[in-house]
Amino acid sequence: MRTRQKLAQRFYIAAIATLALGSALAADPGVTNDKLVLGAVIPLSGPPSIIGKTIATTLKVWEQDVNARGGIGGRKVDIRIEDDGYVPQRSVQSLKKLIDVDQIFGLIAVSGSSQLMAMLPIIDEQKIPAINHIAVNSAHFNPPHKTLFNIGATYCQAVAASMKYLVSSQKLQGSKFGLIFQEDDYGADVKCGYDQALKELGLKSSIEVPYKRGAKDFSAEVLSVQRAGATFVLTGGIITETAAMLKEIAKNQMQAVRLAVYPAHLSAVLALAGPAADGMYIADFVPPVTDTETQGIGKITALTYKYFSATEVKAMHRYSLTAYVGVQLLESALNACVKNLTRACVVEKLEQTKNFTSDGIMAPITFGPNIRQSGNRSILLKANASTGKFERASEFLSAK
Repeated sequence: MRTRQKLAQRFYIAAIATLALGSALAADPGVTNDKLVLGAVIPLSGPPSIIGKTIATTLKVWEQDVNARGGIGGRKVDIRIEDDGYVPQRSVQSLKKLIDVDQIFGLIAVSGSSQLMAMLPIIDEQKIPAINHIAVNSAHFNPPHKTLFNIGATYCQAVAASMKYLVSSQKLQGSKFGLIFQEDDYGADVKCGYDQALKELGLKSSIEVPYKRGAKDFSAEVLSVQRAGATFVLTGGIITETAAMLKEIAKNQMQAVRLAVYPAHLSAVLALAGPAADGMYIADFVPPVTDTETQGIGKITALTYKYFSATEVKAMHRYSLTAYVGVQLLESALNACVKNLTRACVVEKLEQTKNFTSDGIMAPITFGPNIRQSGNRSILLKANASTGKFERASEFLSAK
């Protein structure tokens, strides 16, 4: 009798151990009883590091804040960040390291447009929940990728909406329109918005001038648009390129309305361009980081002061805001899955997002079974070189 009891007891213990082992083996990567590991691939070296470093600060601000509030269902968030130098091949290597070595659960930042395209096959294969808040391209969601959620307007959407509003509100229909754009995915999306705006306005382009990625001298490109008589120029550069174009336009004493794209919504562009940036318009989907009337901006600013210093607060820019919205969105889905914290559950909850608000930082966010981009209503900004700040030139514009 005792032998039977002992055998039954051993069988029971073995069964429990097997179930526990099976449960551990079934858990998705990055999830333990007390920890949740998340990853980010961003540029921390080279010129784009001005974007990546500030995003990294915002991610760490959120990490400390969410952990101070008890984490995700009692699990402490642990963020692992990899530098891709804004190079697609390095983006892939960084992602593989996060998957194979760090065993991440999901991605909370995924570098630039081309960089994300290079990572997408792995994200799809591994079914990794990923939030894209840095550079949104139509190829990221058309067709939709099951686990990738994009927030904010594409360059095409932002340029089209802002350019139409600017031309109509300022009565610039009689202008001669010119475009300087980069020969890559980014430039193609900028040109998409330019073409769409002119088509919907019933206007024509006077000249479109491409340039190679990495270009520093824009004297030839600016001279071309000047000779074409352009009085409205879309400067489709990123950071240093936009500043160089603006200075060249000023040097040539061109009297032209200048519209830039949101990578130029950085104080670094104003510092590099100096007075040449004054009056430049910017197509974006978030307000200036100095807009203290926006409640969400006040919250992330206060948190950055709390966990870092005035130096980091001063370095904040538009990508701090988009990163903050991204982590808030992900936190909402994670909290909805605390009793079943799996990648599949988080993807399901993100897909069910309806009118997620960010206290005014972005337009409300809604996803659905075949909707993987949202919050794409644009806002037009204007540069004030004398104050070194950007100002609102419109409220949020229609996404149509």
